[in-house]
Amino acid sequence: MFRNREIRRYTMQYVLMAAVIGIVLFFVLDYGIDRIEQAYLRELSKLGDMGKNLERYGYFNYRLTDYNANVRKSVWFLYGLLWFVFLAVATFGYIHGLRIYYISADTIRIAKQTSDLVLSGEQALSEQDIIPLSMQEGDIGAFWESYQKMVTAIAQAREDAEKEKVFLQDLIADISHQLKTPLATLTIYQDLLDNIALSDEERRDMLEKMGQQLNRMEWLVLNLLKLARLEAGSIRFEPERQNLKNTLQLAIENVRVLKEAKGQHIELQCDDDIELMHDRAWTVEALTNILKNATEYASEGSTIEVWTEQSSVLTEIHIKDYGIGISGDDIHKVFKRFYRAKSKVNENSIGIGLALSKGIINGQGGEIYVESEVGEYTCFTVAF
Repeated sequence: MFRNREIRRYTMQYVLMAAVIGIVLFFVLDYGIDRIEQAYLRELSKLGDMGKNLERYGYFNYRLTDYNANVRKSVWFLYGLLWFVFLAVATFGYIHGLRIYYISADTIRIAKQTSDLVLSGEQALSEQDIIPLSMQEGDIGAFWESYQKMVTAIAQAREDAEKEKVFLQDLIADISHQLKTPLATLTIYQDLLDNIALSDEERRDMLEKMGQQLNRMEWLVLNLLKLARLEAGSIRFEPERQNLKNTLQLAIENVRVLKEAKGQHIELQCDDDIELMHDRAWTVEALTNILKNATEYASEGSTIEVWTEQSSVLTEIHIKDYGIGISGDDIHKVFKRFYRAKSKVNENSIGIGLALSKGIINGQGGEIYVESEVGEYTCFTVAF
């Protein structure tokens, strides 16, 4: 225990202070007892013959000649009692001081361990790593509570930074992978255009295909940036109480060309008076992606059903197509970025639309889930 420098310093200071107090107490007691003795002797000397009479009748239990010896015993007894009380109080004070020191020392020790754990970054901070101290309310307790909050915030910030780092790495890898094919195609077309033997019609055809690839790259980059902003939480939605049917009609209009190309029909059932707190522009984009997915995987000439259900708790939007359906292996992955179902329906599909829809819906506090049966139907439900 005394190897600790702080404890050695505390002990030396405490012993020195106790010794000084003890010496002062000794002289004070000695002076006080001497004054009492002198006053007592003066009073006895004033009594004269009366003192002898008092002694004869038993009011004094010793003679004046025996006074010094008896007082000396009483003084030594009083000295011993007072020194015992003084030592007991000093010992209790020393132990109590050590206890207070160890509470502070334990706080500092655990704070150091926790800080080292957070700064090392070797593992995430759990509730078990921040050891709660059993202490009364006070400055140390208030410090420990504030320190716990600070450490938790630092650990959370480190964890968020690591997640963001991984997210950026994955995003860059995804962008590189997705841009590789259109860039290679553009390179091939550019080399072919250098061939002077090509006719004007062939050149126009290649330029048109190059334009398609450039449009695809632009769409990919823009949507990846949207998805990145959604996942980073940098997009601020501006929800307003607006008519839900108007929002659905805008989304359906966005896929009009696609559905007409396949002779499909979208049937909308929604009450005119349903209002919903939502950001219309972003919600239309999310619903458009879901409808686009439905038109791609539904059979030609089929009907895509869109209807709403409202209760005191939820407002649900259902989008159901009667197409090839989604297998059990794929249904839990459809909202992952760049995931494509094992189907040849649309080989140009990148697999970002549903991930973007999920990010938009979740960002507004909603939920999206899907039910499907292979060869029968697929139904997406958006709930606010």
